[in-house]
Amino acid sequence: MRRNYTNVLWTKYSAYKKISMENIHTVWFYLEPYVFISEDAEGYLFYNAKNQKGISFVKDEAINYVIRYIQHPDNLYSIRIGVKELENEPLYQLIQSLQDMGCGDLIEGHLPKPVIMPPILNLQWSVEHLKTYSYMPSMLSKNILSYLHEVTIYVTGTCTHHCQSCRDMFKQYPCCTKSDDMLDFHLLKEFLHAISHTGASINITGGNPFQYPELGKLFGVLEKSKSLKNWIVNYRNLPEDPELLHLFTKESFQLKIIVNDSYREKSLTAIAKQFQQNNIRQQWELGIASVAEYEKAERLKEQLSRLNIEASVTPYYNRNNLPFFEENIFLQPEDLMTITLDRQEIFALQRLNTHYFGKISILPDGKIYADTHKGPIGDLTKPIGDSLFRALVDGDSWRDTRYQEKPCNQCRFRLICPSPSGYESAIGRPNLCHVKPAYR
Repeated sequence: MRRNYTNVLWTKYSAYKKISMENIHTVWFYLEPYVFISEDAEGYLFYNAKNQKGISFVKDEAINYVIRYIQHPDNLYSIRIGVKELENEPLYQLIQSLQDMGCGDLIEGHLPKPVIMPPILNLQWSVEHLKTYSYMPSMLSKNILSYLHEVTIYVTGTCTHHCQSCRDMFKQYPCCTKSDDMLDFHLLKEFLHAISHTGASINITGGNPFQYPELGKLFGVLEKSKSLKNWIVNYRNLPEDPELLHLFTKESFQLKIIVNDSYREKSLTAIAKQFQQNNIRQQWELGIASVAEYEKAERLKEQLSRLNIEASVTPYYNRNNLPFFEENIFLQPEDLMTITLDRQEIFALQRLNTHYFGKISILPDGKIYADTHKGPIGDLTKPIGDSLFRALVDGDSWRDTRYQEKPCNQCRFRLICPSPSGYESAIGRPNLCHVKPAYR
């Protein structure tokens, strides 16, 4: 028996407004203004930024025509379709699915054309646009410090311990690392004064930051700042002198304790309990490189959670655990479809790297990085605005997106996929997924 496609599709509309289907020969199909479309050689991704749900469809000749037409700026996200065209099975399935997801609908073809503004990013004030004007430097430099959200400062490289992957982890997430350098306190003080009005959070780490020769003076400067101060230290470098931890009882200070190769529940939980009793604000980050470490870290995290102490488990690449990443970290299409983004977050992914944007790192030699895998963008001897200007204009970190490199720029999921991060650089491939093969 032949299916009556038109009646099925029309159920929602006809329930609202009783009409005779026999007199209808065309319908308007339209998409809502909060629906984004992305495509690649195989199919389409439709993402509803209102209910934060997406659906993927394989390409088909009938679907291709409708989507190409509807996306043209002159057509304002709508197309008139003959009723008989709805008997095309793929097109029927597409429209019905988009209706069910609240992405679009049908109205009678004799009514005025729906006028819908597609979600298009306004590029009037984009860096690329401003580069064409001579006043671009002054436009961007005027409020450049407002872009700064987070600073990670390595005050010293001194550390007596020999943790595994010490030189690799800090390039993947804020973590301590060893070096032979020591940050000049005068330059550090001037820098902290220069950013004092920005509200940017400040991460202090090392080596062992408690071995910084100007520790007392640094504490004095940080106390004057209203920003959140995270003191990132490996648990082995926690000081025995309780006076050194007094600052971390204050609301704007927090001790972030790194564990990356030992997950001794009893001894580490005992430290956490002691800190809790002394009202020390603490957070734990448990680095893992294998399934076995993950299981140990989860048990420790559970013990800390019972004490209402925040703990997170963070994977890191150690140059020998690619299979672990491929099996447990790399994304599948179904993982990507669980991502929830609003309209502004989708726009941000198109122009900004949401991992790096607004963040810088300062190493003990005074050099400033937007991405520690790449070259410095400046140093503390020059105005911080110059470094931030370079980070914004160069585009290789703060503006490094999935839209720029193969295979990501040829994948429909670039619309919602997280921005490139330190993991890609550490592993040496542009994507961390099983959707598209990586170009090595």
